[in-house]
Amino acid sequence: MSGAGQSRARDFGHVDVSDSLSVAPGVSRHYSREYAALKQQFSGAPLDVSFRQLVGPLPANEYTHSLYPYPARLLRHIPRFLLSTDAVVEGIVTVFDPFVGSGTVLLEAQLRGFRSIGVEQNPVAALVSRVKTRPSDVSGLAPMLADVLKAAKRRRRVTYPSPLLDRWYTPASRSALGRLLTCITDGVADVDVARLCLALTARRLSMTDPRIPVPVRSARNADASAEDVWSAWQSEARHLMAKLSTLSAQRPPAEVREGDSRNLEMWPTETEAASTLLLTSPPYGAAQKYVRSTSLEAGWLGYAPEGRTAHLEHSNVGREHLSPKDRTLELGDVWDDGLRSVLGAVATKDSRRAQIYVAYFADMQRVFSNARASGVRRIALISGTNNVVGGVLHTNHHLADIVTSLGYRRSMSMRDPIRGRTLLTTRRNGVPSPAEFIDIFERTGDA
Repeated sequence: MSGAGQSRARDFGHVDVSDSLSVAPGVSRHYSREYAALKQQFSGAPLDVSFRQLVGPLPANEYTHSLYPYPARLLRHIPRFLLSTDAVVEGIVTVFDPFVGSGTVLLEAQLRGFRSIGVEQNPVAALVSRVKTRPSDVSGLAPMLADVLKAAKRRRRVTYPSPLLDRWYTPASRSALGRLLTCITDGVADVDVARLCLALTARRLSMTDPRIPVPVRSARNADASAEDVWSAWQSEARHLMAKLSTLSAQRPPAEVREGDSRNLEMWPTETEAASTLLLTSPPYGAAQKYVRSTSLEAGWLGYAPEGRTAHLEHSNVGREHLSPKDRTLELGDVWDDGLRSVLGAVATKDSRRAQIYVAYFADMQRVFSNARASGVRRIALISGTNNVVGGVLHTNHHLADIVTSLGYRRSMSMRDPIRGRTLLTTRRNGVPSPAEFIDIFERTGDA
């Protein structure tokens, strides 16, 4: 690194990669014995399992898992356990997640020595996943991010990508963020890292309530200045470099495909699928928080040029707001008689809620049909229940029914009574506390 580069790096804090925590690929699998003991007990009904107890405590800021505060992230104990179990990964070369979110499964696959592929429709989440699993050489990041900051302080041209941002920033902070965006747009060595640094800086400087995942106006940052933006950029840059430096450079590749998992072209090829484990936690049926929580970042990154993110939500699997096409769906568009009966009962109480779940299960049928069409060898499905119009919709059962109808045999089922602080919450109205159901399916020979 040149003397100027070394000086710029010092501005962002020194990161010694040699002292960072790292994990080499091919880590020995630790949980095969525990899984075998569970398998002996399995007789068809889900076994109660605490993955937190099985795996033990994991640091909140471990590796790059806490790179970005994406809502309702998968409890990483679950993929860590499954990917460290011989019976689950036997014959597996590639791990595939059709709902990759912020990349928990892909990172866990890398840490266990597996090549991985993920599909994600939310462009902000796809960006986070790409950075979270990128090659870990950070030597050039400090000078690059320092150069962006230095240029932005001199720059007068402001890039203002969306009217969505008007009410969430002071004029001074909005101008400074727009100057940073101009410099990034003009060209940088690692555009993904620079764009994520901008998104994190914009998130920190917004006039929103940090306790609520979706944007809610508050007095926070009501007096934010350009200097506050510059300081936040430096802080986020240090955070990014420190996190990225914790990963071994010897990890297998992770590929993030920004697109729609209902599209078979997004999936592994037939040859790849024969040795692929599909490991995923699908979105909830009315999962508007995923898009809404990232709406300001989407605005800064150019994904909401007209000031709205409805087009992103309408394209997602799991959505609160129905598109005109969604409203044409009928109960007959879901395959299972039992599910049609359940959704019909929901429709008598709230036709709109029923329509949301008709759209959701029709989408999930298309997704898992792609698993069959491509020939995915094994499926590990992590799903839960939903509280709908005062009752429990056993989404996990209905998704499992879709998978088995496509020629997969359930070989294991576990239930973890996870109580989270975002989408999974203990309710006081008599509805059972939510849990995650972990089902393992094997492709049958005649499917």
